[in-house]
Amino acid sequence: MNGYERTAAVLRGERADRPPVMLHHFMLAAREHGITMREFRTNAAAMADCFIRSIEKYSLDGVMVDMDTATLAGALGVEVDLREDDPAVAVGAALTNLRAVDRLPKVDVSGYGPLQVWLEAVRRMVEYFGKTVYIRGNCDQCPFALATLVRGMEGWLMDILDPELEGAAERLLEYCTEATGQFLRLMSETGAHMLSNGDSAAGPSVVSPRVYRKYALPYERRMAELSHQLGRPWGLHVCGNTKAILPDLVTSGADALELDYLTDVHAAYELMKGSTTFIGNVDPSGVVALGTPEQVEAKCREVIEVFAPSGRFILNAGCAIPPTTPEENIRAMVRAAQSW
Repeated sequence: MNGYERTAAVLRGERADRPPVMLHHFMLAAREHGITMREFRTNAAAMADCFIRSIEKYSLDGVMVDMDTATLAGALGVEVDLREDDPAVAVGAALTNLRAVDRLPKVDVSGYGPLQVWLEAVRRMVEYFGKTVYIRGNCDQCPFALATLVRGMEGWLMDILDPELEGAAERLLEYCTEATGQFLRLMSETGAHMLSNGDSAAGPSVVSPRVYRKYALPYERRMAELSHQLGRPWGLHVCGNTKAILPDLVTSGADALELDYLTDVHAAYELMKGSTTFIGNVDPSGVVALGTPEQVEAKCREVIEVFAPSGRFILNAGCAIPPTTPEENIRAMVRAAQSW
């Protein structure tokens, strides 16, 4: 089996010859190939080349194509710090009063420069690899997480606790749903084999399970449904310890859940083994970046072993791999999967 076939199989709930490796390592890919994050987000050819060279260097089965967590926010008018050597971050808010949500401009993310670079890079990678390597086109934030950027984290978290603002909160979520949905549609047109989003601001480290179920889960389900309508499997990433919402995450409609290293893999296996592929979840900093190659390989083997009975598993770190990660540690991850 090649990387595409291997990854596609486990996403369908079928057994592959071994666990596929699909990394979330855009910062490392850029650093290893000598370009800044500014060039990465402004030059589609350079962005695609970083990923292509890294995939070939490490013999990866697939890759998550990512840029930052502020692209959709920037497309919606949020002030974004376009840093030279780090991913862009949102530093302002487009909405200072939730009651003004209906005065936000019409959603059209297609003209935003960084988003077009992201799409073009994926298009180039799909053309280059065809169906030999599995390309996961990440599409930035789910509606809840995007709302925290459009409104501002502090204001949004206060607003959703006010019963009088419930209607306005739902209208902002609809606004953000349109933005995320547009990105999913545009990404599907690149030929990406899989679509995904992140919703870490909806996780238990930020909001209660009750808030998650009311304001995030319904919109995750809509993104999953849209991705399936577009003919693509859909993945969802959530940071932190997701134990309190794991049963809910499984009902999101996601074909795959990419969960942080703080999530108990044994609990995840029991809930997901019959329905959902697990992506992850080796500690990206404490193990992948700072551990020895032997420690990295041993930890990867531990996680693989948990999911081996079902086969619904893709090896990755639990979140973005730091740019300072040693080459030998990435090779140790790949070795753990290839020798299983």
